[in-house]
Amino acid sequence: MKISKFLTATCFSLCMSTVTLAAETGVTNFTFDAAHRERLVQALVTYPAEGGGMRESTGDNAVFKGVHLRRDARPEPRKHPLIILSHGSGGSASSISWLSKALAEEGFVVIAPNHQGSTSGDSTPETTIPATWLRKQDMTALLDALSKSPTMGSLVDMDRITAIGFSLGGQTVLGLVGAELRAKALAANCDSDQAAPGCVWLRQGNAMIPGHVDLHKIDEGKFNAAYIEPRIKNVIAIDPAFVLAYDLESVKAIDVPVGLINLGGLGEVPAGIDAEPLAKILRSAQFARVEGSDHFSFLAECKWYGGLLIWWEGDDPVCRETGSRSRAELHDEIARKIIEMLKQTQS
Repeated sequence: MKISKFLTATCFSLCMSTVTLAAETGVTNFTFDAAHRERLVQALVTYPAEGGGMRESTGDNAVFKGVHLRRDARPEPRKHPLIILSHGSGGSASSISWLSKALAEEGFVVIAPNHQGSTSGDSTPETTIPATWLRKQDMTALLDALSKSPTMGSLVDMDRITAIGFSLGGQTVLGLVGAELRAKALAANCDSDQAAPGCVWLRQGNAMIPGHVDLHKIDEGKFNAAYIEPRIKNVIAIDPAFVLAYDLESVKAIDVPVGLINLGGLGEVPAGIDAEPLAKILRSAQFARVEGSDHFSFLAECKWYGGLLIWWEGDDPVCRETGSRSRAELHDEIARKIIEMLKQTQS
């Protein structure tokens, strides 16, 4: 999924507008330094609040509906379990605020970084492959920054950390607990199935963002390397990317609880993001499907004219609805399944 360039979610101010509806959860920005990045990394913090703050619609733009939160509200005065949340390719921290809010309402602090080079407006085929290792380094740098921040230190419990990710973000969080990619496997899979969505993107981009990656010339040292983050106690991956490129022995060796969710019924999920085979070989895994959904169901709710704008620009059909249930209903089920998995691992 590659949201078109005018949805520049990396600039938080462009994705938020003041509204008059009440909000139940606080939101603020957290900016941190990362040695592997040329500029500071922005992250969005969503948290349980006890009052105050300015009402806003986080993630609101020409295509997607925003989520009602309170900017810089007073946080609840205690430490909360932490979730670090990784968006999909072409997404952003604010674009998945519907999930951040649902998790914050359950008592978690959710911090989602904008992964440079794979956010809305700056994602290209050429930057997607380096994103597989740079995103993991973003998450480690985020945890390092949180551990040094007096403000965040009073808000989050650094001994209770979960990583959750969608699509390329799902690959990110699985990598943080030991799942390793293999460049040769990715190239072979795309050679054999050139119509696979991820392979199409890497080979030619889309109407708005053309590009090309030669998968036979990937930096194998960086792509295949392990990027384990021992502070993470469990992970949940939704439609994780590059499933067919995993080294299965490294997956089998993962020793923390893993939750896996696929958007779609049996036989409806593309092989490249089908997580059920991973669940079968993991030591401690929970697996669930969300019937009547597809990959785009994870994205924010679209405005009625959002699909027209996307069609006009020739982008992926991110506003397409599948089945008889609305995206809002599907979001409720996705959030419920994630929360159930969290309760199993944090009880």
